[in-house]
Formats: sequence, C-alpha cells, structure tokens
Amino acid sequence: MILSAERIRLDAKPESKDEAIRQAAQLLVDTGAIAPAYVESMLRREGEAETYLGDGIAIPHGQRNDRNLIHSTAISVLQVPQGVDWGEDKARLVVAIAAQGDEHIEVLRRLTEVLGDSALAERLATTRDPGLILRTLDPDAAPAGAPAPAMPPAASLEASGEGFSIGVQAPGAAGLHARPARALAGIAKRYDAAVEIRHGERRADAKSMISLLQLGAGANAQLTVTAHGPQAAEALEAVRAGFVAGLGEGDDDHAPADRAPEAVAPVAEEGAIAGLPASPGVAIGVIFRHRSESAGYAETAADPAAERAALDGALAEAKAELRQVAADMTTRIGAKHAAIFGAHEEFLEDPELLADARMRIEKGASAPAAWDGATASRAEALVALGDPLLAERANDLKDVSRRVLRRLTGASGDPDISVPLPERAVVVAEDLTPSETAGLDPMRVVGLVTAAGGPTAHTAILARALGIPAIVAAGPAVMELPDGTPVIVDGDRGLLRPDPDAAQIAAAEKAIASGRDRAAAAKAAAFRPAVTRDGHRVEVAANCRKPEEAVEAVAAGAEGTGLVRSEFLFDDRAEPPTEDEQFEIYRKLAEGFGGLPVVLRTLDAGGDKPLRFVRHPAEANPFLGLRGLRLCLANPALFRPQIRAALRAAKHGDIRIMLPMVDGLADLRAAKALIEEERRALIAPPVEVGIMVEVPAAAVMADQLAAEADFFSIGTNDLTQYTLAVDRLHPTLGARSDALDPAVLRLIDMTVKAAHARGRWVGVCGNMAADPVAAPILVGLGVDELSVSIPNVAALKAQIRGLSRTEAERLARTALNCATAAEVRALPVAREMAHAA
Repeated sequence: MILSAERIRLDAKPESKDEAIRQAAQLLVDTGAIAPAYVESMLRREGEAETYLGDGIAIPHGQRNDRNLIHSTAISVLQVPQGVDWGEDKARLVVAIAAQGDEHIEVLRRLTEVLGDSALAERLATTRDPGLILRTLDPDAAPAGAPAPAMPPAASLEASGEGFSIGVQAPGAAGLHARPARALAGIAKRYDAAVEIRHGERRADAKSMISLLQLGAGANAQLTVTAHGPQAAEALEAVRAGFVAGLGEGDDDHAPADRAPEAVAPVAEEGAIAGLPASPGVAIGVIFRHRSESAGYAETAADPAAERAALDGALAEAKAELRQVAADMTTRIGAKHAAIFGAHEEFLEDPELLADARMRIEKGASAPAAWDGATASRAEALVALGDPLLAERANDLKDVSRRVLRRLTGASGDPDISVPLPERAVVVAEDLTPSETAGLDPMRVVGLVTAAGGPTAHTAILARALGIPAIVAAGPAVMELPDGTPVIVDGDRGLLRPDPDAAQIAAAEKAIASGRDRAAAAKAAAFRPAVTRDGHRVEVAANCRKPEEAVEAVAAGAEGTGLVRSEFLFDDRAEPPTEDEQFEIYRKLAEGFGGLPVVLRTLDAGGDKPLRFVRHPAEANPFLGLRGLRLCLANPALFRPQIRAALRAAKHGDIRIMLPMVDGLADLRAAKALIEEERRALIAPPVEVGIMVEVPAAAVMADQLAAEADFFSIGTNDLTQYTLAVDRLHPTLGARSDALDPAVLRLIDMTVKAAHARGRWVGVCGNMAADPVAAPILVGLGVDELSVSIPNVAALKAQIRGLSRTEAERLARTALNCATAAEVRALPVAREMAHAA
C-alpha cells in the first residue's frame, strides 16, 4: 500500500506552510519511502508553484530531477483541523506525494472526487479515525476482493457595405449540425442586430436554426458572419466567442454514446436480416411493430385570426411538453443527450418557420395545414442537401411537426405507442423519431430495428445513451415480420435473426452476459496497465486540448496525453497568444498530469486551417500547401514564443514537443536547431522532440528521421487521406478513407520497424487508435502507445489486456497481405479480437 496508518498524522498544528510540508514529508522519511534530502526538494518545488488544490487540500511533492531520492512510491497525510496558511487559502489536509511511477494516480483521482464534496472534505479534516482517511484515499486499503468505497462525483471587426463582418470556422467534429446551430441561434437572438452567416453562395439568418442547418456547413467550413443594427459589433463579438468555444462541441462529443458504430457490412448469415449497427449490444425478444399516428385536418379555414391563435396555443403546449420530456430524459440519460429536445424547442421558436406558417394562414390555410406545409418544405430542403447527417435532422423537424399537429388536431398528446407493449419487446418501425424513442419504456423494450434511418440519427444516439441495442437501415423485410415473432437483435453486427433456434438463443444469452461483465470490468480496472496476456505493455494515453481535461483524463486511467492540440490557443483570434499566455496553459497541463508524459503538438495550422493574423498565400490545394511545421518555420515570430513557452513549462512536468506535417529531414533539422537555440537562451533542460508521421514521405524516410527524432506519433487521419488520395470528409468517397487499408498498414509497419531499429518509441494518436478492430493490429505491428479520446481509455486498456501479442502479430501479418480495408475488417480473427476484453 502506498498509504498506511503510520503515514497518517491527525490533529497536527504546524505554524507555517513550510513546517506543514516538513511534517508531512517526515512521515515518508520515517517509513523509509524517501531520503531526508527529498524534504528540501518538496520545499523547493513549492517555491516554484503552489500545490493547493482546493477545499482545504494541498499536495506538496518534489522536483522531477530529485526522483532518485525516492525509495518507493508513497503518500502521507497530515491532518490540520485548524488549518495552516497556504498562500491565500488554508490547508487542512496536506497530502505529501513521492512518486516514482504512476501508482499514485488513483489517489489523485480520489482527491479530485473529494474536491467535489465539501462535506467529505470536512469529515476528513476533522475525523479522529485515521481509517476513514485510509479507506477514502488508498485504492489498496480495502480487503482483497472488496469494492472500493463509494465516492461522490467530483478582434477586430471588418466594416463592409453590409455592416460589420468576421470570418469563422465551423466546428471540426461534424460542422454546423443541430447542437452548434442551436447554440449559435441562441447567441444571435440576444442582440438587437440582424446577423447573417454565409457559406459559399448560401446565406442564413443566424437566429434561425433551420436556416443554419440548410447552409450545409461541414466540419471546419470557412464561414463569414455579417451583422448590422444597433448591437452589431456586440453581436459579432459574442458570435466569435461562441465559435472559439466550439458552440457546445468538444472532445467528449465523440464519447461512445454519441459515436456511431463502424458502418461495416455484416457477415452474411442465412436467415438473418442485415442492416447497419446503430447501438451496440445483443438482445432477445419478440417483434412489436410500431404504428405512427396520423391525424386528418381541413386544408383551409375562413378565420385567420382564430387559426393564428390556435397555432400559438399549440406551439406553447408543445414547448411545455418538450421541456418536461427534456427534464425526464435528463434524469434518465443525462443533460447532454436530453439537449436533443432543447434543439426541438428551438425549432418551435424558429423565426423563418413561424413566419412561413403565419403567411400560409393569411393566405387561407388552416393552422394544421399551414404548420404541416411550412415544416415539410424545410424538411425536404434538408434532405435535398445530400448530407446524411442533415437528412437525419429533417427527421427531428418532422418529430416537432407531429408534436404540434397532435395539439392542433386533438390527437393523443403523447407520442407513446398506444397498444400495450409485450415483455421484452423489440420495436420495429419504418423509422422512429427522437420523441417516439424517448417515449419507449426501457423496462419493456430490449431492442430497436428500423427499416430506414442511419447510425448518426438522434434516434440512434438516444438508443446508445439508453443502452438499447439497435439496428437501422434494415430494409422493408423487417416490416413484414408479424407481431410476436421471436428475434435476436445483434447491434454489434447489424443483424436481426427471426425465429432463432436453441443454440442461437444460448449464444445470444452468453453474449449479453459477457458484454455486461466487460463494461463493468473495464471501468473498475481503468487504472491497471494495459499488459497483454503474454506480458507486453502498451501505454494508453488521452488526446486533450485544455488543462481542465487533465484531471478527467487521469481519472479515466490515462497514462499521460499523447496529443495536446495547441491550435485552440490560436484559432479565431486577431493576434497570436503571447508567450506568457501559452506558458500558463502548458504549465497547468504539465502539473495536471502530475509528471505523466504530455506530448504537445506545436501549432498545426495553415492551408485548410488558416489563421486570421497570418498572411496565407493563395493555394489551389491547401491540404498540400503551407501548413503545420512548414507554416511555423516560415513564421519564426509565431513559432519561437510557443517553443519558449513549452520549454519553460517543461520545468513543471514531462512535456515533450511534437512537430506536425514533417515531410523530411530538412524541416526537422531546422526546427530542432531553433528549439535548441531557444533552450540554450532559457538555460532549460533538454526535452524530447518528436514528429508526427502523417505524410507518406515521412513513413518512407522513417529510417533517416528516426536517427534525429526522439519519437514518432502516427496521425492516421491525415496519413490515410494522403496515402489514398481521398478526403475523409468527401460526400461520396469518404467511405474509402479507411485507415485499415493495407497501404496505410504497410506504411505504419515501415515506420515502427525503422523507429525500433533506432530505439525510438511509436504512438498512434488518430481515430484509428480507438477502433476496436484496428487496435489489435496496431499492437501486432509493434506500436508502443495508443492515444484516444478520454471516454475510450478504459475500454481500450481492457481490450489490450485481453489480447495475446503473439496472436496480434499474426493478425497484423495477415492484414498486411489483404487487398482492401474491407477484407481486413472481415477477418474472423479481427472481429474476435475486437471483443478481446
């Protein structure tokens, strides 16, 4: 145990912070964990930066260069009920840390949970029972096999003839889809100004969510925002700030509940109906065919005033109903997924939609006909854009339309299924709206199957959040199955098996139990290292952007961060961030990871990701232009401050510098010379300098690059599109951009072999690392580190622990000799290892 009863002292009364640190450190000296000289190292470290966390908790620790003074990883706790001054705060629980490795990370995680519970922090600061402190903080304190104690959760503006204008970039995850469009409309509505968004030749009223969706602005699309009116300048600044903050988007938007499963063609199986996997898991139940309600109405009306009043009343009732649905769903699945219904409410307030409906009433339409016509025309326009994601948002608009129509026509006020559901119902429908999905009783519904729809629809997202296995796009055959037909829903593979035999039912029951156990085990073992069954360790890190994500990443079991995207500091600004501004962010990241590796990618901008304060040349193909390291070397006044900030922050943790878009030795040598020049000027300690392998030339020249780079990190997103000459966001060719294409795998293999020949480590930080089919192949190719989004860390570590390296190597060799990515994904061993956890 790294914390024991003899390392806890209650009711201490130190007169100063220094004395408190000495007393806490002495507990470690007395128990043989550290040499006495490490006490002074802790005091020196405190002089560099305070270690006060909050809620009366401080975590003094020594300087990195003095780790040789630590005999074994340990912590001690000095309880000071009356408190001792710690800067502007008072510390009542002084937790001294001496860490050789990462064994203390679980303690840090538990401390962050204490920070979220002031009552618990108070009990720990005043208890007379050292056992309470021991049980709360030490992951090994409980008897073998006992569960850990439950813890509570812790510009400038440009003037134009149309008013003021700014340039912004659509969010990088999925562009200007429902959530960011709603956030943008909410911002614009706060100001007395007309705000317009332009994307190419298309224009949209920023206060109209539907109009914004019709722009069809995909990921990272360049947009122009103009405003005029009394508060035009204020509105633009607020819009700019909204885009900088991501309009409600973030890395967690790629969490498992949001992310659609891989759209892989299922293995043909006699008697099974094949669709697309939309929500993982297996279920056994009976068919229940959903019947969507429809209500008739008169097309015309003679009294426009009465129809306007009826429409206003129905809108108000629908709005109140949506708020109740959102509140109920927040309780069931959390606020993030319940926000779908907040977006629905935004439809009810859309100025263009309401104006259209009222205009139709003035021309003689009844309220139901006017509303139905206005919403239908906009839904058809979204479908006509040819974007599957926007087509699915059209389904949301139809959902809202039906809700209001029910109020106008006197139909049932609830979208719930009117016929009683059988036990273990598998609901089958042509398609389901989000409201219909939310209205299902999860105590009786075990699966969902739709003939139409897609895996990124809100219905599929809700199914994943609710934990209901689901299949979409299964075709008309599913609608022909009679009610009561026994079926097995395989949401992992996208297969519906009608009338299964006893062997199939037994296999499904085993899969259900296995999946449940796997998820629970992965979460419980998040802090165990990812070591294969035959003893090979793979580091699993998290991709991060901001310092506040460090604690979350560590709490998820991450062993550092394999990719810090520094672009967020530079994006959508009139001037670049200062050196000191960058230093503060990098320092906080280093300290947040507590000595674990922090791989900082230098500015990756230019070309398709332009900066407002840099003069970019006109480029016919920005993907092949001045971007990444090329841009930085061409703008040393931009590059040097970032390098100085990173070198200064390296004194506070294990920061490593990673250079993007390296295509050969010339740029690497130029960058290393600049870094060394700045390091000597700062008298800073050396840091590792590595490169991203995302250009095929870097993979081909990896043997030479490995002689001068300290490490490689493979950016599989760009490497794939550069290798296959396919834009992964291309509307028709995007599906070809698969990192499991043997051409990409062979470049990865070449890179790993060249790096290992020089004693260099290799990581993968692209989406490929989180693909359960790809991860075993990467392990088999010899990749040393996988860096994924925070929610994927625990599951990936569990999957690796279930692998055999020898078998993974055999799989990798087979994959290298396949002809296509589809062949790789269809390998039976690949599918088996995808569920190795």
